[in-house]
Amino acid sequence: MDTVACLRVDGDPTAAAEMAAAVYDRLPPAYRGGLVQSRAQLLHRHLNDALRRLLSGALA
Repeated sequence: MDTVACLRVDGDPTAAAEMAAAVYDRLPPAYRGGLVQSRAQLLHRHLNDALRRLLSGALA
């Protein structure tokens, strides 16, 4: 999620959303909480509608 945050700040929200969704989806459920979840939710709040939907699928 650190790389995801860097991608967003560097101006590539599409790559950030795609990577966040892929990473979050691959994590075992026990690792999807805490800091990982809060970072994913922070990114989610900063995305446009289409990218937000992409990440919403992973966060659901």
